[in-house]
Amino acid sequence: MKVKMRQKRGMVAIAGAAAGVAVLAKLLLGHFKGGSNEPIDGIQVRFNYSASEILKQADEVIGMSKKVYDQVAAVPIDEVSYESVIAPLANLEAVEFPLVQSCVFPGLVAVSKDVRDASAEAEIRIDAHNVKSSMREDVYRVVKAFAEKDEPLGTEAQRYVDRLVRDFERLGLNLNKETRSELEFLNTQIGELCIVFQQNVNEENQLLYFNENELAGVPTDFLKDLKRSKDGKLEVSLKYHHYFPIMERCKVGSTRRTLGIAYDQRCIRENVPILEKVLSLRHTVAQILGYENHAEYATALRMAKSPEKVKDFLESVSTRMSGVARKELKRLRAMKSEEEGNDVFSMYDLRYYINKAEEAEFKVDFEQIKQYFPIEVVTQGLLKIYQDLLGLRFKEVHRPQVWHQEVQQFAVFDAETGERMGFFYLDLFPRNGKYAHTCVCSLQTGCVQGDGSRQLPVAAMLANFTKPTREKPSLLSHAEVVTYFHEFGHVMHHICSRPSFARFSGLRVEDDFVEAPSQMLENWCFESSSLKLMSGYYKDTRQPIPNDICQALMRKRRSYAGILTKRQLLFGLFDQLVHTSPKVDTTSLLKKLHPEVMEGIQMADGTNFGASFSHIVGGFDAAYYGYLWSEVFSADMFASKFKWNVLSRATGREYREKVLRPGACKDGLDILEEFLGREPTEEAFLRSKGVL
Repeated sequence: MKVKMRQKRGMVAIAGAAAGVAVLAKLLLGHFKGGSNEPIDGIQVRFNYSASEILKQADEVIGMSKKVYDQVAAVPIDEVSYESVIAPLANLEAVEFPLVQSCVFPGLVAVSKDVRDASAEAEIRIDAHNVKSSMREDVYRVVKAFAEKDEPLGTEAQRYVDRLVRDFERLGLNLNKETRSELEFLNTQIGELCIVFQQNVNEENQLLYFNENELAGVPTDFLKDLKRSKDGKLEVSLKYHHYFPIMERCKVGSTRRTLGIAYDQRCIRENVPILEKVLSLRHTVAQILGYENHAEYATALRMAKSPEKVKDFLESVSTRMSGVARKELKRLRAMKSEEEGNDVFSMYDLRYYINKAEEAEFKVDFEQIKQYFPIEVVTQGLLKIYQDLLGLRFKEVHRPQVWHQEVQQFAVFDAETGERMGFFYLDLFPRNGKYAHTCVCSLQTGCVQGDGSRQLPVAAMLANFTKPTREKPSLLSHAEVVTYFHEFGHVMHHICSRPSFARFSGLRVEDDFVEAPSQMLENWCFESSSLKLMSGYYKDTRQPIPNDICQALMRKRRSYAGILTKRQLLFGLFDQLVHTSPKVDTTSLLKKLHPEVMEGIQMADGTNFGASFSHIVGGFDAAYYGYLWSEVFSADMFASKFKWNVLSRATGREYREKVLRPGACKDGLDILEEFLGREPTEEAFLRSKGVL
């Protein structure tokens, strides 16, 4: 998952407002401790602000932004030009982004709750300003006037102008003043509610307590790492690094059910009302703008173009997978009946019995496979594969300025030319208050600045892998290796894109295409040649993962694809349905939808996974289908280009140039057709799911 953090003409000399943006940015950075008038190695984002400094920075950024908008709005209609109207707005986007991230990013990573709270407040202020700025009719009027002049521009500059006009009009700037005011009010409400929703998820800290018998089957090493309560019970959180190992290994059905229900009840009291209010407001906004519903509004800018096409796609995949899923569930239910009696099969049995069935079928203890994936070896191998494949060189930055002592920073260079291309950070272990899932955050966009120099892209990968101790290394499951490789693919997409405009940086591609590059790269985690490069037995890392285990992992990939795809479909269909209705009772909807999609498996009473469904408030609204939609393209790219040699440097370089480099300067379909040499097809996707 990547996280969205709000977001050919010759070289243009930027004058007036645009030139002022860069000067203001430097002054802002110099106001605070640890700041200076010059960026550190070109990195404008800062990580060391106190709570009060974050709020001050937010207000300063808002002031800077307003000044630029005011200057652009003041340009007389008969004097509009690229230099006076378009260039200042483009340069503002580039300069403003890392300054905003200096305020917003701490909400995901800071140790101090005061800092996280200040970050949330700063985000509310900045979002409110962004809504107000996006609704400025005076700025729209001069942008539209320039667009109507039809001056000859380069391809990317013209795309930028077209997007400015389109985005203004999608917000209702071509409507009357009263309607615009109503839309501004509604969108501000939506932004504030989404921030509170996500903050509730981040701050969730419920603990459950079990004795050793209740955790039978869970590896001893895992249990040793758990804290104990005063009465000697083992303390379990609802974070990934506790939840998934227990759900996959615990033999005690009642424990799995207790933990699973608690997981699906996270933030239910606070967030269900917030979610349903957001959905209602989005529907109102969409209808004011002339759309039938929010899904229609949202998909208009994506590859799918319409909710009807999304619905057809999801229902078609669901139908194709139903037969496979029913056969799989029949086997799993029989296993549960044999082990636990005739208890009803629930979602909280799924991971345990799939794991048990796969170990029996493939004659492999997948828990023991972790011994071949110490995190240091995986990281070293992963970085080598990406460097060799994409023609890059990474250099770790020693004594970096970071937000926590565990964070690593790397500079990225082109291996052939030596050009510095950007930076990335790895923040891999859990801590209190940190974002609880895995994601990649853009911290600074790559683009051409007002003075003609290139601003370097900067990204951070956040994960929650088990933390190493003095006695025990951090050992990753194979699923975690896949996640690591996938998320790092997003980092590379951000770093390798080379747009002129910040708006077109790598992760700004269509929401239903953005996952495709990283999903394609997941295949490297199932090929022997690449697996051996990022594995090593933890007691002797010179011993890579054995061939028989590699083969088992490759066969396992298609195992239980039916029911696992159905689970993805459940999220995707829920996301679409809640965004196509004027008023939604999410609990009632899930109660009906769950057994329909999951072949009879009921949703547990008192649960609602929507309460912690961060995608739906984090910029991926009406877009969850994009994970499966993107798989069609990722499967096609891999089967067509990499299947016979995943370590081909020539193909990897072609991939970097044709798929990663354009960023959002081109539409996703055009990128795919240029790389494939034809239109994409579903054949490889359906074969990967076992239905061809």
